[in-house]
Amino acid sequence: MYCLMCGKYLSEDSFSDFFRKKDVLCRQCRGEWKLIRKKGVFESFPAYFLYEYNDAFSKCLIQFKECGDEALKSVFLYPEKEQLRRRFAGRTLLLLPSSEKNLQKRGFSHLWEMFEILKLPMMEPFEKTVHLDQKTLGRRGRARMEEAIRLRPGIRLPKKAVLADDVITTGATMRGALSCLGPGADVRIFACARVPERTRSSNP
Repeated sequence: MYCLMCGKYLSEDSFSDFFRKKDVLCRQCRGEWKLIRKKGVFESFPAYFLYEYNDAFSKCLIQFKECGDEALKSVFLYPEKEQLRRRFAGRTLLLLPSSEKNLQKRGFSHLWEMFEILKLPMMEPFEKTVHLDQKTLGRRGRARMEEAIRLRPGIRLPKKAVLADDVITTGATMRGALSCLGPGADVRIFACARVPERTRSSNP
């Protein structure tokens, strides 16, 4: 088996390799990601984040999401899949929306492919009413994204859910999704990575 990022052969020759978690990335590539396993609160809801967003994580996400390298779909959650499956057992993953324009461009739902490794029930209940490219928006523009998220017609949401996304930056998309839920919703928040507060604060 070979590392899905650098192509290096994944061996278990050493004693430490034998006991480390199985992975689809080599130790060097995985080591460039900043694992935090951080519990927190987002808009009063329990939240959990695996990684701090950095250049190595960004490079892999872009390769998967923007360049269409679907072979990378398992790299984000693979070592933590059993722990995450236990953490969110009995809940349905509600995947946050991409714009129709981006979905058509990619030809696949990157969040569906990323999270299906958890073998939990999944839904894509939200849609964006307008196309807003977060990469081109300032802080104020991203905040307007909250108003561009709505439930798809005819959707009935499960009683226990997890709002799931790849990265939380300003949190605007997540807040937009939360605004679609009824009062007293039993919801958890999960993102593979979160942009550090110091970085979010520096954005205009």
